[in-house]
Amino acid sequence: MEKEVIRRINRQTIIFVPLLALLSYLIWQNEIVSFNVILGGFISWLSLRELAWAVKKFFGKPMFQLTVIGLSYLKLGAIFLFLWFIAIKGLFNIKGLLIGFIAILIVSAKEAYLYIKRQKVENIPSDTQNENKE
Repeated sequence: MEKEVIRRINRQTIIFVPLLALLSYLIWQNEIVSFNVILGGFISWLSLRELAWAVKKFFGKPMFQLTVIGLSYLKLGAIFLFLWFIAIKGLFNIKGLLIGFIAILIVSAKEAYLYIKRQKVENIPSDTQNENKE
């Protein structure tokens, strides 16, 4: 994706995740839920950035799929260990994590959709011009 799309996702993440954390605190009156909303959003955002970096860096090279899959397994292992650690400390709440994960998923899917839609609109006039030349 373009840098503009990544910037938009970053900006919306910085806005929506703290707002969702505040809203979740107001609804459930629990700091752990709010902490997990921020944590889930941050983990999801980092995973998205890591995946975008891996695709940019290794796309078209031999062993592309193996490299991206290997990095994904390392990332999942690190996330598992981190979540296991906070569960041992009593700071784990699945509701909050899912809210954070889903918020970033919705933001990134929306921005990707808008990017693709803009690309189609930009390509339509050039196709119509080619038809007119014939």
